Amino acid sequence: MKRHSNLPDFSKLCAPEQNSIQDAVSLLIHFFFLGSFWGFLWETLIFIAKDNTFRNRGFFYGPWLPVYGIGAVVFYCLFHSSRETISIRSLHKSNRLFLFKTKYHPLTIFIKTALLGTALELVIGWFLDIFFDLRYWDYSSYPFNFHGYICLLSAVGFGVAGMLWICVFSEIFRKLWFSLPPGFRRGFNSVLILLFLADCAAALIFPNTGHGITF
Repeated sequence: MKRHSNLPDFSKLCAPEQNSIQDAVSLLIHFFFLGSFWGFLWETLIFIAKDNTFRNRGFFYGPWLPVYGIGAVVFYCLFHSSRETISIRSLHKSNRLFLFKTKYHPLTIFIKTALLGTALELVIGWFLDIFFDLRYWDYSSYPFNFHGYICLLSAVGFGVAGMLWICVFSEIFRKLWFSLPPGFRRGFNSVLILLFLADCAAALIFPNTGHGITF
């Protein structure tokens, strides 16, 4: 009897028209930096709105928060293969609204990404606290928190973001990425990787800390 694995086929992470290992790696690197940047932008805007102050909230110095990038990659790998493109006509027949449907109900995706994102936040928060004696977030004042590492509100945020990422945005950005010339994609990823590695080396020696950044 043929056994079917629930794990995604790595060579087909990019969807039918791009299904090589190289394309898959290229896309996942792109998604990692895309998620990391949007996470950085999101947290920066939150603090600008709250305190009218710019703060780089991460362990690193560059405009990236890798916890969001890792989440974007993990969510995509787990849920991408169940997606198919559908179109829905709006009330005006001349207009089309494109959505991306999965075999999972959106509520299921919300719950799973909320749990996965929360687990990831817990592990990273604990790791930084234990090995670097640093805390970049503290939910102690929030209801339903666990030692300040995670809380219910944060879990809901991960669920909403994960649901939107899987059901809408990942497919849009995948198509945009593969519309670019292969040489540009390789060069762009290479530059980002080099900058990120340099940032890692600097942050391991002198982590980004300070008032409003660490607790």
